[in-house]
Amino acid sequence: MHPADPSLGGLRRAFRWIAAVAIAGALAALAWQALGNGIGGSGPPPEPLVTAGFGDGLVGWSAAGVGEVPPQVLPGPELGGEPAARFRLTGEENRSELIFGGDGGRGTSGTREFVEGDDYWYGFAFYIGQMVWGHPGSQNLVMQLKSEGTGAPNLGLQLWDWRGEDGARGGRGLWSEGAAMAVDGDEHRFLAPVSEGEWHQVQVHFIASSEGAGAYEVFLDGTLVDSGSGVSTIVPGRASAYIKNGIYRDGEVIPGTSEVWLLGGKLGESRQSVEF
Repeated sequence: MHPADPSLGGLRRAFRWIAAVAIAGALAALAWQALGNGIGGSGPPPEPLVTAGFGDGLVGWSAAGVGEVPPQVLPGPELGGEPAARFRLTGEENRSELIFGGDGGRGTSGTREFVEGDDYWYGFAFYIGQMVWGHPGSQNLVMQLKSEGTGAPNLGLQLWDWRGEDGARGGRGLWSEGAAMAVDGDEHRFLAPVSEGEWHQVQVHFIASSEGAGAYEVFLDGTLVDSGSGVSTIVPGRASAYIKNGIYRDGEVIPGTSEVWLLGGKLGESRQSVEF
């Protein structure tokens, strides 16, 4: 019966017909959403916009400001021969870092810079072979969204082992660094444990801003460990920022041997696109 039938039976059939159409439409919408999200393996995973690995040496990175010790590209631990970059500091050495983007040389050509309003995800995978863990008062950065010019970043990730003055808070693992990540004025907060001798994945979602319009999320091994909004992810007064990975520490304060491996970095528009 066509839904325009004026009889009571016709009206009932009309309502059933309308309900069936609505349900079919809802199911179609859910199926389309699932396809877009890659649920159930019905579609390929999203691709990163930029990938920087180490299959071609340091190409994809810049060694500008690398520090005292350039990283070495070697077969990475537990990777079956896949290359990775080893950052290794000894004694009172302070720095071994790379900038995301570049031709592998010490120039800045090709490095990725982020300006007001840029909205991206950045993912990297790292492995701690050996570590002299830092603590408040000693830098020990493994990643930073570094604003142009000198000075500390507004958003960074430290590797620290600190339990607080009372020994009852904090821990060994990933810590926040910078004004963008401050809570009640505290820029240094324990985020999550990190173990030596195994690979970890980090994804950082950031909206770049030097005017308090920025935001960020940090995922460690698939779990959201920190987030913030209405913040300056770029130091106020600076025009842009860039990404650095490696080890940046205060060698006089925490001397000794520290070794971090980096599998690579990915820049994308979703968390899935920058996973390893």
